[in-house]
Amino acid sequence: MRLRLLPRTAFARSAMVVGLVIFLTQVLTIWFFARNAYLPGIREYSRLTVLQAELSFHDETHDPEGARRLGETTGIIVADPPDAREGRVPWITRPVVGSFRNEIQRELEETVFVRFEDSRRPVIWVTAASFNGKWLRVPMTFFRDYDRYLLVGWGVTVPLFAIIAGLLIARGLNRPLKRLEQVALVVGRGDPVPPLDDDVGPKEIDAVNRAFNRMTRELAQAQRDRALLLAGVSHDLRTPLTRMRLSAEFIPDAELSSGIISDIEDMDAILEQFIGFIRDGADEVASYENLNVLVEDVCSKFTELTLHLSLGDVPRLMIKRLTFKRLLTNLISNAVKYGEPPVDIETRVEGEEVVLRVRDHGQGVRNEDIPTLLQPFSRGEKARTVTGSGLGLAIVKRIVDMHHGRIHLGNHDEGGLAVEIRLPVTGRFVQPEALSARVR
Repeated sequence: MRLRLLPRTAFARSAMVVGLVIFLTQVLTIWFFARNAYLPGIREYSRLTVLQAELSFHDETHDPEGARRLGETTGIIVADPPDAREGRVPWITRPVVGSFRNEIQRELEETVFVRFEDSRRPVIWVTAASFNGKWLRVPMTFFRDYDRYLLVGWGVTVPLFAIIAGLLIARGLNRPLKRLEQVALVVGRGDPVPPLDDDVGPKEIDAVNRAFNRMTRELAQAQRDRALLLAGVSHDLRTPLTRMRLSAEFIPDAELSSGIISDIEDMDAILEQFIGFIRDGADEVASYENLNVLVEDVCSKFTELTLHLSLGDVPRLMIKRLTFKRLLTNLISNAVKYGEPPVDIETRVEGEEVVLRVRDHGQGVRNEDIPTLLQPFSRGEKARTVTGSGLGLAIVKRIVDMHHGRIHLGNHDEGGLAVEIRLPVTGRFVQPEALSARVR
């Protein structure tokens, strides 16, 4: 599995970039400050310290009066060695003390020992073998107004404020994207949404919002046009079909009349499937229903069929009653039309899901046909010789998706096609989505 080093969200990536930029800025600032403020002072005081050592300890250059006057001017004097407990150097001061010692060692060309005395204006104590066991007290006056707490506060608060400002900027850019995501999900469910603001943000975000608003308007218009087309198809086709059936009943040839009436009924059934596939269930109010009651209600209309019911104790669910009865009708009709009776219908609870399973006892379908059976106008090998539109299982899938469920098709080990539907048990009222949410 490929390791993902970058965060997945735009907000987290923005925060990471801001933090990295602030970190690099602080490092460069400290480097520039140390090189241009502390390094010249370190070199100057190291030379003065070496000069005081030559005036005080070396026989060739010994000058007590010069050493006294230099000590009064610079504060670098010969003094008793400090307490050993003062020898620990804080980590924040170690670079300065180390640079100071290296400069003196380079000037004296011998090993130098230093101790550190911590105060508001720290002091470095210096000794070497040529000092005859004595120490020089060197005040770090090049640390003017030195306060390590102020330095630490500057190193923490400045990046903190910068990061907060960066996060606020990133949040301001990401909020419109989050709003766009939320509205897109609502549009995908087929629900009406208010238009997005397209004149209050950056130009790029406003352009995206305007394009999205135009898309939602066009989708709404397409949905209205589809509903109008559906009404026209229902009216314009069913009316002549009814007249044709009435005329066919008066044909003297009984066999011919029966064939025409059968064809008209098939056409009417196909038309009903088209209308059922396009029909939006948004106008139906969901109710708290018992799935077993719906199964028994639908099965009572198939009195001529052999149905085996195995209904377990299942909880009630938020279901669109008429829409779900259409699902059950399609499953049973599909099992009888393309399979063989009897039809087994089972309900049970598994974990946090209610399971509905419908199985026929036919020959099943080819395994390579199973993935396409849920697609509109897709039919199995046997279905090609039977009248139909190929929308029955597609309608079932859309209704299952509308109720936040899952559907699985497969051949049973003992023969026949088994359709298994799983609906979530959430412990709360979950409103089904509109069927138009699943239109592709």
